[in-house]
Amino acid sequence: MRVLVTGETGFIGRNLPRSFDKLGHQVVSIINSDVVVEALPTGEPCVHRNCESAWRDEIQLNKIDLVIHNAATVGTDVVALYPKEACLTNVTGAYTISRAANAAGVPVCYIGTTVIYDTSKYQDRDIVEDSDLGPQTLYGGLKLAGEQIIRAQCDRWMILRPLFAYGGVGDMNSLMAKTFFSEVNNVPEVDMFLDPTKTKDYMHVEDFCDAVALACHMGLWGEDYNIAAETPHNVGRIVDIMSEVCGSDLSGRIKWHPQTDYLGNHILSAEKFRQRTGWSPKYFLRDGLEASWKSISSPANSRQSYDPLKHLRDAKIKGVDLTEHY
Repeated sequence: MRVLVTGETGFIGRNLPRSFDKLGHQVVSIINSDVVVEALPTGEPCVHRNCESAWRDEIQLNKIDLVIHNAATVGTDVVALYPKEACLTNVTGAYTISRAANAAGVPVCYIGTTVIYDTSKYQDRDIVEDSDLGPQTLYGGLKLAGEQIIRAQCDRWMILRPLFAYGGVGDMNSLMAKTFFSEVNNVPEVDMFLDPTKTKDYMHVEDFCDAVALACHMGLWGEDYNIAAETPHNVGRIVDIMSEVCGSDLSGRIKWHPQTDYLGNHILSAEKFRQRTGWSPKYFLRDGLEASWKSISSPANSRQSYDPLKHLRDAKIKGVDLTEHY
């Protein structure tokens, strides 16, 4: 298959080509396209500023067989900072891409999020695909709207929801990325909108991208799947392991805001996906943390444009209290 990935310069978008290549499929880059010409500073076409017909023409011109709609304004803090752009990207963009792909006769795989669920009901049990919905933030609400648009506008669709995907350079949101980056750059204090006493289930980005490629390879259309490592850990313990990996006590760098952790214990069942595909993650947590630390700390990596603390700084510059948006 020839695959088009929206949001191709983002964290997941940058990792998907390797996973599709493993299965013999090609991700086609449309950076600096002559058809969808309204672009972001990265050269990546904007999903909502380009019209439906332009996206349809781009899909047909490149003989695309599958669209991965991955482009989104991601994270409660980022959406709080840029609510207008978030609405346009996450909702209008989903509408435009889904209609364009459907007009071209191409299926859409939508990358969702598990913050669409009413997590307060699932503090002592796993969330499954048909668990009660109830997003608590604008970010969650927009992503749920995106799912409904995809279902309504596409003849062939698939929804895949990762749980806390993390990795190395390119990861702009995770506890791991922000904390490791602060250590490398000697940032004394990092705001973290988590409760260190709660349990989370982090998954390495390569495992998630491999799952996406496999689902598309198998053509699992008309279904939604939650994807998780199913190896939950206490957040405080995760920081302890990170400290062991980098050889430095990281706990003193983190300023926790436990009152903002509206997800609490966030544990997901991937049984539906495992049963359909036979997929299982390759990374144990420590392995993934070691790979992330190596990526973020390596002098060989150009990190001039990589800064997972950017949005935290932007909030302070704009005088936005992010704790009010959780």
